[in-house]
Amino acid sequence: MQVKIITSVVAGQATIAPAKIEAFMDALNEQLGKDYEISLDADYGQSLTEHQADVYLVDFASRANLSADQKAQMIMFYSDEDVDNLLIGRFVDMLQQLAPQK
Repeated sequence: MQVKIITSVVAGQATIAPAKIEAFMDALNEQLGKDYEISLDADYGQSLTEHQADVYLVDFASRANLSADQKAQMIMFYSDEDVDNLLIGRFVDMLQQLAPQK
């Protein structure tokens, strides 16, 4: 399953430090395993426009900037607190429930 993580930008600056989002991604990868491909959308939402993933984890601060077409895709919102404290449990649970059964 392809999962893209999308961060938010305010005044040209990422709202979450790159090291923190990397640690968040690493924790998700560790828990979810090889059936999931988790990557960062470095273009702040371009993958949503191009429909490049099965599921998107989007910074809650970005929700107002999403178009109707983007909102129609499978989106899970995360907060700064989720990233800062590596609170991945609910994302792991939801992503596992969305995975195709083998």
